[in-house]
Amino acid sequence: MPGSLAPEAGPLPKRLLSPASMQRITSRLHFVRSLTCRFAGLVVLAASAALVAPAVAQPGGGPPPPQALPAPPVPLQNPLTAEKAILGKILFWDEQLASDGTVACGTCHIPGAGGADPRLGLTPTHPGPDGVLGTQDDLFGSHGVRRTNAFGHYVADGAFDFEVQATGRTSPSMIGAAYFPRLFWDGRASGTFTDPTTGVVVIPNGGALESQSLGPILNDIEMAGEGRSWQDVFDRLEAAKPLGLATNLPGDVGLAIALDPTYPALFQRAFGTPTINAQRIAFALASYQRTLIPDQSKFDAVARGQAAFTQAEQRGWGAFNSAGSRCNACHTGALLSDGAFHNLGLRPLAEDQGRFDVTGVAADRGRFKTPSLRNVGLRQRLFHTGVQPNLQGVLAVYDADGGQFPQNKDPLLNGLTVPVQVRADIIALLNTLTDPRVAAQSAPFHRPTLRSELPASNPMSLGFGAVAGSGGFVPTIVAATPPREGHSGFRIGLHNALGGQIAFLRLRAQSLPVNPMGAAFRDALPRAQVLDGIGAGHGFGTWYDLDATAPALVGLTYDTQWWIRDAGAVGGVAKSEVVRVTIEPR
Repeated sequence: MPGSLAPEAGPLPKRLLSPASMQRITSRLHFVRSLTCRFAGLVVLAASAALVAPAVAQPGGGPPPPQALPAPPVPLQNPLTAEKAILGKILFWDEQLASDGTVACGTCHIPGAGGADPRLGLTPTHPGPDGVLGTQDDLFGSHGVRRTNAFGHYVADGAFDFEVQATGRTSPSMIGAAYFPRLFWDGRASGTFTDPTTGVVVIPNGGALESQSLGPILNDIEMAGEGRSWQDVFDRLEAAKPLGLATNLPGDVGLAIALDPTYPALFQRAFGTPTINAQRIAFALASYQRTLIPDQSKFDAVARGQAAFTQAEQRGWGAFNSAGSRCNACHTGALLSDGAFHNLGLRPLAEDQGRFDVTGVAADRGRFKTPSLRNVGLRQRLFHTGVQPNLQGVLAVYDADGGQFPQNKDPLLNGLTVPVQVRADIIALLNTLTDPRVAAQSAPFHRPTLRSELPASNPMSLGFGAVAGSGGFVPTIVAATPPREGHSGFRIGLHNALGGQIAFLRLRAQSLPVNPMGAAFRDALPRAQVLDGIGAGHGFGTWYDLDATAPALVGLTYDTQWWIRDAGAVGGVAKSEVVRVTIEPR
């Protein structure tokens, strides 16, 4: 299959990339290596700059010709190999990389959504700077994990309480990220990659993907509990079955795991030894993303002379490059991005200062990176705030010379005109930038099904049993982490109860393991605890035990429910609803 990462059979699969892709990559690597002695740092920067160079206008004043997308630049220190790419793909889609096993890198970066987050619907997910949902500053961020402290206990967050947290910006597309010299909306992931555990600069130039890839893993909103260390990550991967929570594995991934069924074995194949460390995780994740080359769009076919624009698309291309619309002032070159940072005036500067927080340069206040327009028609939300749900809305913003907050707004926006009569044509053009393989999630953009994408079945709420306590507050059970054998992150929380009271978790077994009276089973039994918090509705606590998912308990199914001593409840006991849990094998 063209673009597939499927390896050949045999003990050492070396061709996880298609012949055409490998030829392009190999040619680029040979070229880069030929310049190593004198231009090792400059060559990657030059390759990146070529992607955003504006096209030369046609003689006679017509729009410039479209530019096809080349292979992305590759830093010398992390040459692209099939083994690293497949390891990176497995890591990218593994929810076990998160502390609680509920979020993968790919959770917020789905190919079918243009490499961005498909969960950003009509309702904002982040309350914005005022901390209150339903107000003007609300944002469309990506859901991450519930807040847990350094002891693994659920704690209230000022903005999200005990619910899943969300990021303060929308997730940018990871498809095309390999072409940018700086990543994240504010560009804080630079081309200089420094190993976070040693402080050693590993890639001086061209390592933005490596720099970016490690950020979410320890971020206590996106994937981590507070205080998570890199050693915690390494220990988790050592014990985890690769993609153990995912289903419908693509053929390339399934074969790689069949050959090397543990992460140490996969790291052995990719790097020569089984050691798992931060640098290798970054190298693998970056290598995978460099195989995601969205160069089979109609736009690319037109650029190669293999197809022609329709009349509407041609009109759209003319309007895109016109003196009035000037879309090409920022969306230029093969990437359809200048890679620079601009302030569109979407929100007041005090709410999010963007690039300024990285550089400290006053002129950078409110500036955010120009995204590539490739596959933009697949994205659910647009701009870093997610304020616009479609391209019509985006074009209307530009027709109004940007947003409503002029302070420090980019002068490029002055005098823009994107009249209604040209918008349909521009959108027709933008839809030519959709790679059909991305839309269909076919190779190399194929992926597994994540556990979080399926209806919740384990733990599973049974929807009954709740008894309100003082003040009419109904205790709320929190049971979201996968109860997988050996998963130390498995825990069951409680909130919305009467603070300072004794609470305990009731278990009623539906089935018993072979040795139900074994030490592991006894250790997994609930223990009473005094809830944190003061007053009605403010009590909270967390139960977990390192032996709760011990091998002796695999197959055990039990119903669990929080009981809280509360004189204000019927019978003197407030109760959460009942949740059913089954301990799954690794």
